[in-house]
Amino acid sequence: MKNLLLLIILSGFALVGFSQTETLTWSDEFDGTGAPDPVKWGYDLGAGGWGNREVQTYTSATLNSRQENGVLIIDAVKAGNTWTSARLLTNNKFEFKYGRVVFRAKLPVGIGTWPALWMLGENFNSIGWPTCGEIDVMEHVGKDPGVVRSTLHTPSSYGNSVNTGTKTVSTVNTEFHNYQVSWTYNRIEFRIDSVFYYAYNPATRNGQTWPFDKPFFIIMNIAMGGNMGSAAQYETGGLKNGIDPSLYMARMEIDYVRVYQYPNAIDDSKGNDGGQGIEKSTISPNPTNGKILVTVPTGHPVQGDIYNLAGINVFQFKSNNNTIDLDISSLPKGLYLVSLTSSGRSKTQKIVLH
Repeated sequence: MKNLLLLIILSGFALVGFSQTETLTWSDEFDGTGAPDPVKWGYDLGAGGWGNREVQTYTSATLNSRQENGVLIIDAVKAGNTWTSARLLTNNKFEFKYGRVVFRAKLPVGIGTWPALWMLGENFNSIGWPTCGEIDVMEHVGKDPGVVRSTLHTPSSYGNSVNTGTKTVSTVNTEFHNYQVSWTYNRIEFRIDSVFYYAYNPATRNGQTWPFDKPFFIIMNIAMGGNMGSAAQYETGGLKNGIDPSLYMARMEIDYVRVYQYPNAIDDSKGNDGGQGIEKSTISPNPTNGKILVTVPTGHPVQGDIYNLAGINVFQFKSNNNTIDLDISSLPKGLYLVSLTSSGRSKTQKIVLH
């Protein structure tokens, strides 16, 4: 990575890592023993398919969820013809609006498994789904090994939503990986191990396309079978119960869950426009031979990130100035994405270096 770093000479410009512009506001490192911390986690309980024709019954038993050796273990277990599992959630314990969430997890293996790390709008019980919105940070089905999905469900596209991205990771069940979402005022980005692979930022932002302007809570679970997880070759009786008959246990391990937020993240309900001016920012000239001027009329600290076409963040910076002079001539020629963020709002622009 060293050969990708920019040589930058700036007046009043500070070079910092991304973590210095945000604060860790909530986390669980799962360093205890036994049941998950009841101050942080509750449970969804019971059977009934959960709207997806799933076959498991969710319990609060430590057989299905427990802290052990510094990780949270969620086990889906088969006894006879019955599967039990766990679905943990922070509803009524912790909800948040805008931020970056990182799940470090190792996923289960086996046809019929359907683990998920996701978030749901806190007003789910009052207005229902999909009006409340859903952010699926990670979904993986055992019949499609290694393919990780990140999906947004909105009133305009839900269920088999078109708002989805995928990335193949061959070691999902043998190694821990960081599954991450960055959620700002008008853009939601997904990364695995810091590598960007999908973003949602609809051209028209309203209640149909963007139910993401209110607090959400966190959910972690392993479903079995169901509309997405079931494999046709094992289905019987017209049910979505297609699970490998030789499978008797499926395990997901979560090393930690961390939520980071900007100290001055905007809250529309209070009329705080935060870094709204970021949407009027400019980068010029474009195309460029290496010298660019970034104008950010926000009046707030600005975080800048430059990505190459592989989705790798090759540089990060912060400035309190409204104009920033950069020299990026040391980068290889090509197309880049410059992402600017201020107080929870963001804008991304393509630039061509020739």
